[in-house]
Amino acid sequence: MQKLILIDGNSLFFRAYYATAYTGGELMKNKQGVYTNALFGFINMVDKILQQPYSHVLVAFDTKEKTKRHEAFDDYKAGRPPMPQEMAQQIPLIHQYLKELNIKDESLAGYEADDIIGTLSKEAADLGYEVAVYSSDRDLLQLINDKVTIHLLKKGVTDIEDLTPKTFFEKYGLHHSQMIDLKALMGDPSDNIPGVPGVGEKTAVKLLQQYETLENILQNKDQISGKLGERIRENEDKAILSKMLATIDLNVPLDFNFHDLERKQMNYEGLVNFYNEMDLHVFIKKLNKPVETKDDFITKIITDHDQFSTILKPNMAIHIELADFNYHTSDIIGFGLSDGETNYFIPKDIGLASIDFQLYLSDPSIPKLTYDQKAFRTALKWLGYDLQGVTFDLLLSSYLIHQKIAKEDFKVICMAFDYEDIEYDELIYGKGAKKGLPELSIYSRHVAKKAKAIFSLQPLLIEKLKTLELYDLFTNIEMPLAIVLSDMEYSGISVDQNELKQQKTNLKNRIDTLEHQIYESVGKKFNIGSPKQLAEILFVDLGLDPSKKTKTKNLSTNVDVLNTLIDKHPVIPMILDYRQLTKLYSTYIEGIEQSIFADGKVHTIFAQALTATGRLSSLEPNLQNIPIRTEEGRQIRKLFVPSKPNHYFVSADYSQIELRVLADMANVAGLIDAFNKKEDIHTRTAKEVFGSETVTPEERRKAKAVNFGIIYGIGAWSLAEDIHTTPRDAQAFIDKYLSIYPEIKTYMEQTVDNAVKQGYVKTILNRRRYIGELESPIYAVREFGKRTAMNAPIQGSAADIIKKAMIDLHAYIYKNKKKSRILLQVHDELVLEVPESELVEMQKVVPEIMSKAIHLKVALESSCDTGKNWYELK
Repeated sequence: MQKLILIDGNSLFFRAYYATAYTGGELMKNKQGVYTNALFGFINMVDKILQQPYSHVLVAFDTKEKTKRHEAFDDYKAGRPPMPQEMAQQIPLIHQYLKELNIKDESLAGYEADDIIGTLSKEAADLGYEVAVYSSDRDLLQLINDKVTIHLLKKGVTDIEDLTPKTFFEKYGLHHSQMIDLKALMGDPSDNIPGVPGVGEKTAVKLLQQYETLENILQNKDQISGKLGERIRENEDKAILSKMLATIDLNVPLDFNFHDLERKQMNYEGLVNFYNEMDLHVFIKKLNKPVETKDDFITKIITDHDQFSTILKPNMAIHIELADFNYHTSDIIGFGLSDGETNYFIPKDIGLASIDFQLYLSDPSIPKLTYDQKAFRTALKWLGYDLQGVTFDLLLSSYLIHQKIAKEDFKVICMAFDYEDIEYDELIYGKGAKKGLPELSIYSRHVAKKAKAIFSLQPLLIEKLKTLELYDLFTNIEMPLAIVLSDMEYSGISVDQNELKQQKTNLKNRIDTLEHQIYESVGKKFNIGSPKQLAEILFVDLGLDPSKKTKTKNLSTNVDVLNTLIDKHPVIPMILDYRQLTKLYSTYIEGIEQSIFADGKVHTIFAQALTATGRLSSLEPNLQNIPIRTEEGRQIRKLFVPSKPNHYFVSADYSQIELRVLADMANVAGLIDAFNKKEDIHTRTAKEVFGSETVTPEERRKAKAVNFGIIYGIGAWSLAEDIHTTPRDAQAFIDKYLSIYPEIKTYMEQTVDNAVKQGYVKTILNRRRYIGELESPIYAVREFGKRTAMNAPIQGSAADIIKKAMIDLHAYIYKNKKKSRILLQVHDELVLEVPESELVEMQKVVPEIMSKAIHLKVALESSCDTGKNWYELK
């Protein structure tokens, strides 16, 4: 059977934009700063719609021109806010996408998309076609018949209501032909169709069930009693006008035929190029183009140990191909090797059984080029081998040049530098349940191509690093840091499993007790973890006053809302405690338990090429975000203990490092003087702001809030909330602060001005942070960009400093053959495992090395604590 799919382009486009526009973060953009969030959502929806069988398809759009409805009623669709600029900029992209997809899209001056869809649905149904219409516009329900199904999009294309004559009747109790009359009576605020004031859906349905049509209702208007009759008689003209406005035109003069709508092959190359330009690589992976194995690229597969002596030489690119992301546990698929002319694939067993290959990998005097040396080296260490002599790392170099790119697939990184001769990993191995190894000829070539890409890109990226003044950061910080992190990750941190079992039991008992108390408090059982069910309990059953709704118009039960209700009912503190304890239990207790290796340790991954600030991020499990503001959260740190008897944990934490960096970068005389005199900086600030030699604890607290808040570009409203005063007083406080330290104001203004001109800011060691938000037409986004511009150099410099300290400390340990090991980096803190015999030395050495990591105008200071578990380190 012939099947025509009709898509309401405007409806999908608006849904795509607003579904992604208010997610709390920055709108999706490509590398050039072109907004792509609506395009992304639109493609996602169209892609899912077109997965079903069909023979013909069209996407219809509105135009800017007025229609006969506007001529009949000046207020038709009046009052709608203008389309956001970020949305309007994506309209040409939608049409370009459909062009590459080889799908016809149509708009016609004087008509709406509904009219085009209506006309085609009628013609197609008359010809015997099955018709499927996709939209979120209920106006189209009038088109339903035995051949036409309206698929109402409720949430993306995962929640769809399919309306046929049968389901329409079941939903409304009306015949589908009565939909126009229903809308004539109800009106439609979104289109400014007036309807009959005071007549809602229930009343309109009852009238139509009795009188069948609007015309019959109006003929019998004098028989309808009460207020309803009055409203109908007084608004008869509005009802007639509303029916005309709501009626879809089924006779649009279209200048094409059904042959033009036939399903056609996409323009594969054009679509791939378009997706690449828009940085929508996920859709390229879905195209599933068969991998071609016949091209000019030749892969030599090593099958004999004797071959290594003739092929291994300095400055080759070598790539390790891992089966999974977590290289602590992943199997090794093999190795790629390239000198730019000859490309090899080395099976794992052949490579690691060769003494020549082992010595080549571990020889620090033989320079090598690779991708992600930290992963490479750590994976080898688990098998008893080593990697040394890496002089180039594609992942780290691309990260310094394009921070966001480094989060992507190997191919995406290559394409960012115009290197195309590589495939996506998903196209080679599949994904999810379908992931696996294809034929050797396919994956060996893929791995060898990666090595060739590394070799080919190395000169270009080194040149870019030098041009951008990032080469020193690359060679002196990021490259040696990869070795430090590899050793830290491989060392791991021991878990006291008895303590783990005890905490697990205690937490579970407390959660169970709280659960029963909550049920008793509200008088019934419900899913406490369900925001919807909780909202019904709080705001319907208990009648509490809802102070906030979510973006989906549901009543919010987030922590801010619950805190406003904390004194309104005894169940609120219980729910807050329940949430906190269940989060600790699932995320940390169970998460850590599931991450323990056979050696009794957890081996986290310190993501080195992830954050825009340059900070490290801990993954699988995340050991940096263990909560320490509550005692229950701090207890989690008791799980982590030294791995050997007579060993201790030693921690050193930089003191107020970001304030010290600010003092240096902004050359703040008052702060520099205070720090170098070892004064309490918050007391000093309070004395200056309040003009008193005697500072109260409350005044010091306020000074501390502005000292730290100023780093993040704090405004009067936020500061007022922090120090419990009015925004006016908070602004006066900020103004006074900036008059005492005028260099800070000058620094912030100059930093933002430079960021606007250059598009980026820099840290002490020249790390760049690009800030595209400063170009946004949206005021709130630009303001966020300004705050980021103020903070990024400070936060990034602090990250650079602790990285340098880690490198220096690691070098000291290995140079002096110490048994101490660095285990963790948590923001401004380092945690080491130290044998008792080295304890006194390391308590002295660690703070010294940290204080000398980088020379500033102010002294760097760090605390030093010792304990038998992480909890004891204060």
